[in-house]
Amino acid sequence: MAAEKKGELSRKERERERHRLEILAAAERVFERDGYLGTTVEDIAKEAEFAVGTLYNFFGSKEELYGEVAAKTAHDFMESFERVVLTKEDPEEAIGSLIELRLTHFEEHRGFFRVMLDAFRAGGAGGQEPVPRLPASMETLYDRYIERVSGVFERGVKDGSFVTFDPLYLALCLEGINNAFVMYWSRHEPTEPLAVRVQKMRDGFLGGIRGRPT
Repeated sequence: MAAEKKGELSRKERERERHRLEILAAAERVFERDGYLGTTVEDIAKEAEFAVGTLYNFFGSKEELYGEVAAKTAHDFMESFERVVLTKEDPEEAIGSLIELRLTHFEEHRGFFRVMLDAFRAGGAGGQEPVPRLPASMETLYDRYIERVSGVFERGVKDGSFVTFDPLYLALCLEGINNAFVMYWSRHEPTEPLAVRVQKMRDGFLGGIRGRPT
């Protein structure tokens, strides 16, 4: 009762959450290894070292697991974005940190991003099973993300850090560039270290929108 009053999870609830996260981590590994169409719930249960029946106590289907892995990836990114990027007072520093975060997060989940792109391209064609829609909550999360990135650009435009331009368009331009690199590196092995790629993107993008000499 005391734990409930403090808003804390009970030991049983903590254990259940730990098992849930273990299953999601295992699912991401299997999806990365076998692709969406090649993955089965049995494969994921084996990877997670759970009985299939136990796994179904947490998730109802492979489709649900796929969506939950995608949602967790997005929520983890958003938490890092709010902690690492939005806490920076200098807009240019914040956008530089955002570029690094986006590329680092992609690098950490590159295999699953590739699966998502492949699944989207397949689209259930040729009689294959259809790829499930991603959770609607991800759309809301993405809109919030774009809104907050726009807010960083708005601060930068106001204080002269960035050229005078619509902050939303700046946010969407950066997002488009990031997505282009994500799609390219999902299909092609990067030939440069992550730090070099981050620096090139920082120099290229920030150099193009900087509003005052450094």
